[in-house]
Amino acid sequence: MDDKEWLISRKQFVKTIVLSGVALQLPWLNSCSSDEEIGETKPLSKDQYKTVRSVQDILFPADGNGPSARDIHATDYLIWVLNDKRVDPEENAYIIEKLNDFIAKCKSDHGDDFFDLYQSTQEEFIATISSESWGEKWLSRLLTLIFEALLLDPSYGGNVGEVGWNWLSHDPGQPRPTKEIMYPEILDRL
Repeated sequence: MDDKEWLISRKQFVKTIVLSGVALQLPWLNSCSSDEEIGETKPLSKDQYKTVRSVQDILFPADGNGPSARDIHATDYLIWVLNDKRVDPEENAYIIEKLNDFIAKCKSDHGDDFFDLYQSTQEEFIATISSESWGEKWLSRLLTLIFEALLLDPSYGGNVGEVGWNWLSHDPGQPRPTKEIMYPEILDRL
């Protein structure tokens, strides 16, 4: 092979470095643009929403074995639950209070928002939190809501596209909920 084949011009070198730098930033840029996909978050702020969504991503990850928390829209289902007037207000307040405790401890321990940490740091932080009584209970509640989102009818905001049912090869019972026979409307008639 000729030595000249290995030579690179300064212009080619700079161009390669710039393009490499841009390519390395694409995952970061993509994660920054995820705010666009965040819909209604009330009663959570956008940062609370992004935090709990990141926690759910760690608890129920996209590991190639099935859908992730994000795939089943677990955070959207959590919003639905938090807005359900029939859920015990103390339970919803607990979820939000412990989310705030989680956010404060993360900022205290790491100086940054949870959703901005590297995944390995997020996993370590969740392991630390799970060793505390309040953290274990809060994470357990989040896991329960993830499983509900995985298994419920898509009309309640989770299991979008029946991805959870398809993964489990579940054939839903009939009749499926319509607006008239969804959980809140049935209880309103009692």
